[in-house]
Amino acid sequence: MVFFLFLGFLDLLVAALMLATHLGFLNEWKIAMMGAAYLIGKGLMLRGSFLSVIDILAGIYFILLMLGVRTFLVYVFAIFLCYKFVTSLIMRGWG
Repeated sequence: MVFFLFLGFLDLLVAALMLATHLGFLNEWKIAMMGAAYLIGKGLMLRGSFLSVIDILAGIYFILLMLGVRTFLVYVFAIFLCYKFVTSLIMRGWG
């Protein structure tokens, strides 16, 4: 259970990184690639569910975001990752 709480905190961090990149506050591509690698790796590691597919798509979109693609999808993925953070808190019993 602590593992899922840790993954939830990392999801929240990556959501913040995505928004910072989208809004132009973060231009460091190494940090963004680590966030994308985390999302894609987690999606592949925990594959078999719809949420894992969305993790992979969010990771791919994060890479596209660093290449200059700016759409409303960043907000969709950020909300999704924040939802996963809240869900991990509820699963742990903190909600």
